Amino acid sequence: MPALTLIKKADVYAPKPLGVQDILIGGGKILAIGDDLSIHGAGLEVEEIDARGLYLFPGLIDQHVHMAGGGGEGGFHYRTPEIALTHITTAGVTTLVGVLGTDGVTRTTRELLAKAQALDFEGVTTYIYCGAYQVPTRTITGTPRSDIVLIDKVIGVGEIAISDSRSSHPSEKDIAELASEARVGGLLAGKAGVLHLHLGDDDARLNILFDVLKRTELPKSVFVPTHLNRNPDLLKEAFRYGKEGGFVDVTSGIRPDDHDHISVKPSKAIRMLIDHGVHPKNITMSSDSNGSSPIFDDAGKLVAMGIGSIATLWEETRDTIVEEEVPIETAVGMVTRHVARVLKLGHKGMIHPGLDADMMLTDKEFQIQHVIAKGALMVKNGKPEVYGTFEHVHGVPGSPESKENSGKKDADRGRHTIGPDDDDPDDFPDAKERQNHSRKRDYCC
Repeated sequence: MPALTLIKKADVYAPKPLGVQDILIGGGKILAIGDDLSIHGAGLEVEEIDARGLYLFPGLIDQHVHMAGGGGEGGFHYRTPEIALTHITTAGVTTLVGVLGTDGVTRTTRELLAKAQALDFEGVTTYIYCGAYQVPTRTITGTPRSDIVLIDKVIGVGEIAISDSRSSHPSEKDIAELASEARVGGLLAGKAGVLHLHLGDDDARLNILFDVLKRTELPKSVFVPTHLNRNPDLLKEAFRYGKEGGFVDVTSGIRPDDHDHISVKPSKAIRMLIDHGVHPKNITMSSDSNGSSPIFDDAGKLVAMGIGSIATLWEETRDTIVEEEVPIETAVGMVTRHVARVLKLGHKGMIHPGLDADMMLTDKEFQIQHVIAKGALMVKNGKPEVYGTFEHVHGVPGSPESKENSGKKDADRGRHTIGPDDDDPDDFPDAKERQNHSRKRDYCC
């Protein structure tokens, strides 16, 4: 990777419009923004990206991703898969927050943390919430507060289910205690300390949240209710909650289709929230990617199962701009700057010198062309440049293409391996090093 990257002549939205600018990147940070930057100096390795005719936006921040998989409503075969690195980057997402969901039994917070660490190593920025639908909720250290304080990647508690038949039907006291755990943990660790709430279809809707806020001194900034476009009645309550200063999160992966006839299209929900007086800074959108999307009939029988896609986050942002005629900077702010503010990620969500070099470049039709995460080019001309560790592993023994060699001697068959990381060759020492290490090793019984 070159030491410096110079993006030339991009139409920059930071998300506020800055006009045509050059952007210099180095060390994973934005170093400078100007209308005619140039680099001079012997021995400097500079990669230049011609961005004429392209928009440049901050990288998207998705605060609700089942990165380690989720689901299970309907049986074990409905457990959804882990998300792959290229699914994230080709969707324009550079920062994501992992959640568990309905399944807090076969899915664990430890597993979620491990997946977050892996994705971070592969090139994107990751955080997680401790917990799952259930109350008492799932943690690593024993309490949500200590998870937030002691584990760097844990920035809040969630997703806790309310107004949903699959929830533990938490009481007002339960929600207040979890919110207090999240808030105090955040105060002690200098983190967001939010309580991320899953909203279901039950008629109670946001009642418990209004009650908790009425009876306690907890600030609204602790609570992040999501899936608020699940049905029109829930969205109406979101109008009230948002106008009173609460954060409202629309889910890009919940939208009408052949099986879902009641949800509100995310881009339309955003337009309606704005038209009903909710300030755009209080509106965010997340994908619910890789979560299962069960559809139940009136008797509670599962009739269809889908899986959330992270690609919907930019798709619905684009529709918010193009179809709902929301200004570009307003729509983009809901998936960048405002999410960063909710989650207290001061180094994310904007194009500004000193902040992380996370950005997305699109054509004038808002089709993603290039994605840069932590200063590295992850997507070029719409195609992945960087793949997850096992994304390009083919011919794994036991896979369908290996069956024709079954029962035969095959010199090429064996454990499928990956090569060393060029940046850390000591991970895979050469033969001489291995021999030296083996001579020094003390064996025991």
